[in-house]
Amino acid sequence: MDYGAGEGNFDCVLVNNDLNKTLDEMVAKFKEWYPDMLNIPPPVVDPLSFPQTDEGLQALLTEIDKDCPLESYVQTELTYHASNIHVPAAKTLDIPLPPVEFDGSKVEWSVTLVDEYHERLDIGFGLAVIVDGAETIVREMGRILAPTQSKKDSGEDDATASTTGSAADVSAKGKFTVANSAPVGLLMKFDNKHAWLKSKSVSYSFTIISPVDENMIQRSLRAKSVVPKLEEGKEAAEAAKENERARSDALAKMKKEMEEKASELSKQLDDEKKNVQEIQKSSDEAEKEAMEKANEIKDTLALVKVEADSIEDCTSSIIALEEECARLRKQWEELKIKRQAHESERLKLEQQAELRQKERLQLQEEIAAKKEETAKLAAKLNESEKVKESMESNLADLETEMNARKADEEKYENELKFIKKLEAALALRFVEQKS
Repeated sequence: MDYGAGEGNFDCVLVNNDLNKTLDEMVAKFKEWYPDMLNIPPPVVDPLSFPQTDEGLQALLTEIDKDCPLESYVQTELTYHASNIHVPAAKTLDIPLPPVEFDGSKVEWSVTLVDEYHERLDIGFGLAVIVDGAETIVREMGRILAPTQSKKDSGEDDATASTTGSAADVSAKGKFTVANSAPVGLLMKFDNKHAWLKSKSVSYSFTIISPVDENMIQRSLRAKSVVPKLEEGKEAAEAAKENERARSDALAKMKKEMEEKASELSKQLDDEKKNVQEIQKSSDEAEKEAMEKANEIKDTLALVKVEADSIEDCTSSIIALEEECARLRKQWEELKIKRQAHESERLKLEQQAELRQKERLQLQEEIAAKKEETAKLAAKLNESEKVKESMESNLADLETEMNARKADEEKYENELKFIKKLEAALALRFVEQKS
């Protein structure tokens, strides 16, 4: 086994684990090694070079048919069946058949004696042809027996079984060729005179195959010659179609993935836009609060100025009172206390103004930080928008490519339909010579 499988030792190694598969491989190898044995001439035309239209098909069939059109040169096969024909006891029965119209026609026949209960029945049978009113014996009258194996159990009638069965399936069978005497009639003769009490039943099948002339043979060879090329075109079209289908599936998968990514990106953009809006809203609220604080500081400073003016008025009054110190000592003490109170209030207001100023600066810093964060998010948002636009452009390109692949797939599908239509037309032109 190792030597047989070694490279260069044998041209081909076949293993008979599966006999049908091994036979197919062996036939394929012989066809590859000895193409001349196929007896198929080179193709008369290239079937794939014709337009894939009804006009192109007709032009190709015209090249194949030449002077032998299908309408005028057709091999016909007529089959006549009959089952359970009654032959009375102690009687004879002659059964005429339709005439054979053409010289060279082949006639294949079979007769079966029905023996339903396995009684080993027999009957006399003969076959003759009638030429110009005179009988010519094809089969001498002789005794035939019921088949040893009945097809009743399998659901087949006797006439059907006789067309394909072996000699054990029928009582008698044969074939002959009509030569130089057409038209001729056919006459079957059954003799049951030896059975005085038992009637019999017979079934028969006659197949008349019209002759095949040289024109039909040449047309068949021309039709068969283009089949290999047609098979190559069919395989190429199917492969191309499958390739385009795979590419379409890959593009569809890519499109789906990109659509999912685009959807996720759109959702992310919506979330970021929402965050920017929330930050903008918070910034606006902070600016509003800072403005309110500034207004409060302004009011406080106005109060400080009022208090400063009051202090100045008090100081002027104190100076005036000092000139009258002796006389207005008591009044001076009251004004001094009042001044101290105003100074304390002014200090308190100045502290409040300073506190408001610090709060305002802190708010301004927070506003600046939020504006910076807003600018960063806006830049990120713009970048995401650009990515989304790029993905939408890619999706459009993918859609265009998928449409192109679909168009190619439809083109190859039409090509396959044309080839199948051509195969069906060629099949009508095949004939097989039967011996």
